[in-house]
Amino acid sequence: MNTQELVDLLKEYQNTSPEREEKKHIKIQIIAHLSSCYWWHSQYIINLFSEEIKQIKENLQQELGDTFQHHIKKNNSKKLADFLLKEALIIQKKYQRKLITDKFINTLAIEIKKTQANSFQRKQAVQCLIKAMEIKNTYKKQGLGSTLQLSPQDYEDAFLEAKGESIRYVLDKIDRYDETIGDFMALINHWISIKFSDAAGRILGFKKSQSKKQEEDKISISPVDINLMREYLFENAEQEFAYYQQSEEIKNLIHEDPNNKLGKPIRKDRTDITFKDVLIAINWEGETFKNLSNKWNIPYTTIKSFYEREFEKVKADLAEYLQ
Repeated sequence: MNTQELVDLLKEYQNTSPEREEKKHIKIQIIAHLSSCYWWHSQYIINLFSEEIKQIKENLQQELGDTFQHHIKKNNSKKLADFLLKEALIIQKKYQRKLITDKFINTLAIEIKKTQANSFQRKQAVQCLIKAMEIKNTYKKQGLGSTLQLSPQDYEDAFLEAKGESIRYVLDKIDRYDETIGDFMALINHWISIKFSDAAGRILGFKKSQSKKQEEDKISISPVDINLMREYLFENAEQEFAYYQQSEEIKNLIHEDPNNKLGKPIRKDRTDITFKDVLIAINWEGETFKNLSNKWNIPYTTIKSFYEREFEKVKADLAEYLQ
């Protein structure tokens, strides 16, 4: 039901005489619309928390009904509809917070642990858990990285990255979750405090490297390097870049990526790692896929397949932008 539909119902309610039974049904429709919430409609959640849902929903609808009765005398139906929708959001948030307790989140974590990996049931439970944690919003955010000099924006970016990494890490290892030790949010916050320093370090390192890119430091590639690279890419694309690992000019050019052809991120949730990062790490810095997996906390197979797939796509571009 949209705003206009609510306006129409309010007009209908106001134009219906009090003695008619229809007026009561219109009010029930309006309250049902204003109290509509994800948690009340999810059969999965209702099955797990039937008593809690029933009680909280009743209390929510009672408060919405009181608010409705208090303001229904306002004549402008459009303004009344806008007011009621805003009030409903505020009241809904209050009752959602009453529903989303530590017990609620712990129960969802246990349910995830019970399900098969990659099953629909696990994905459904994970979706509910993440939504619940965002509503509860008791992530540890203050006092992280106290020894690091971070701007407010860098702090926020590092926190969001650490939070995302922590949630993924814990959910990947959910089968080991021991619900008898402590609550699930405490476990997430434990890992946020660990992963924050790494996230902040990457942000500071990136900004430091960016600040060094001065106009006078642009790389000048010699014709010899250009011809060798072009020949290598077109005739020996299936081999590694081992022969060119000593060419700092080519390494720096790839890092600069003037035509922005090597910047595809390895995953949607890991935009800090791009193809050129893997390319340089493997071929100039002596890293292995296994080392990078440990360093970046990304599965070995993901890095390897991403590298091989993207190399095939951009091998011609690598030669082209050296011209």
